[in-house]
Amino acid sequence: MPETVKQFYLEPSRFEGEARVLELREEDGRYAVVLDASLFYPEGGGQPCDLGSIDNLPLRSVTEKDGEILHWFEEKPGFIPGDQVFMNVDGKRRIDHSQQHSGQHLLSAILERKYGIHTLSFHLGLSYSTIDVTAPAMDQDMIEALEDEAEAFIARNHPYVFHVCPPEDPQSFPFRKRLPEGEEEIRIIEIKDYDWVACCGTHVSSAADLRILSVLQAEKYKGNTRLYFVAGARASLLLRRRKEALEAIAASLGTSSEEAATKVDALKARNAILETDRATLVQDTARLEVALRALENRNNRSKTLLFTLYDKGAEAAFETVKAGANSGYSTIALSVLDKTVCVMVPQARSANLVKSLKALLAEHKGRGGGAGNNFRATFDSPDTAKTFFDSASALLG
Repeated sequence: MPETVKQFYLEPSRFEGEARVLELREEDGRYAVVLDASLFYPEGGGQPCDLGSIDNLPLRSVTEKDGEILHWFEEKPGFIPGDQVFMNVDGKRRIDHSQQHSGQHLLSAILERKYGIHTLSFHLGLSYSTIDVTAPAMDQDMIEALEDEAEAFIARNHPYVFHVCPPEDPQSFPFRKRLPEGEEEIRIIEIKDYDWVACCGTHVSSAADLRILSVLQAEKYKGNTRLYFVAGARASLLLRRRKEALEAIAASLGTSSEEAATKVDALKARNAILETDRATLVQDTARLEVALRALENRNNRSKTLLFTLYDKGAEAAFETVKAGANSGYSTIALSVLDKTVCVMVPQARSANLVKSLKALLAEHKGRGGGAGNNFRATFDSPDTAKTFFDSASALLG
C-alpha cells in the first residue's frame, strides 16, 4: 500500500482539504481509515495528535504504525475505499500544540546553549507542559533570566526553519541531541542559526508566533528539575485569569492590585496573633470544663469523664481529653461537628489502650490511631462516631 502523504508537514497552516480512502479497518470495536494524504498529525514525540473530522465524522485519535497513519472513529464510517473525503482539522488545537512544542524547543535550546543544561524529557499536557532538565535546582532569578532570553527571540521574530534529510545531509547540522537511529528520513527543526534537533512534531514558523512564553514553576524531581511552562494562547489566557483573580482578591481586601500582597501580609500577621489567642482560649476552656465536670462527678468517684461537643471541632475535643488526662482522669470527647472521637488517659493507665481501641476502630470502620496514652478516630457520619464513642466509653469503664 502506498504511504500516506504527510500534508501536516508540507502545509502546516492548511486545515482543510480532500483525500482518497485507501483502506478501512476494525479493531476492538473501533474503526480506522487510511488515506492517501493526511492533514492530521498523529500522536508521537511527546505531542498529542490532531483532532477534527473526516466527512463530518468526528475523529477520536490519529496514530502512526509501520509508516501508516490511522484515523480512528468510534462508529463505522459511511465511506469506502476509493471515495474522496473532506478533512477538517481542529486548527485551534493544532496551533496550541505547535506553540507549546516550539516553546519547549526554545527553552531547551537556551538551557543547553547558555547554561549547559540538557533536556531529558518533554510532556505536552492539557493545561501546561513540562520538561525535565539536568539541573539540581533553579531559583527565581534563573527562571526570570530564562524568560527574558526567550522573550528576546520572540521580539526579534526569530525564524524556525525545517529541514528534511535526505535530501539534506544531517551531518551538516550541529545537533544538541543524538540523532535517532534506523530512520530513513529525519526531520530537523532549526531555530535559525541557534539550535538544531531532530523532531517529528508540528511547530510555528517564527518565535513571534509564540507570543508569550512563561515558566510557571520549577520543582526538584528525581535529582533533576522539572519546569512547568505555557506558551502562546495558553499563556495569554493564564495571565488574564491570574489578573482577574488578583483584582478580585484586591477588591475583597479593599485595596489595589499593587498593594494586595502588603495587605495580605498584614492580615497574616494579625491572624497569627488571633490564632495564638484562640488556641489559648480553647485550652483554657477545656481546662475549665474538665474542672467543672470533675466537680459534678465528685460524689460517684468515677475516674472517667465523658464529653459530647456539638458545636466544637476536633481540636477542642483533643484539648479537652488532654486536660482531663493531666487532671488524672480517663477522658473521652466526641466532636459531632468533625465526627471525631478523642481519648486520653493518665500515663499510669495507658497499658493496652491503643491496642483495644484499634480493634474497636476496625469494627466501626473508622480512620485513625494513636500511641501511648492517647487515641483519635474519625468516621464518615456523626452516628457512627457516636456508636464508637459509646463503645469506647464502656471500654474505659
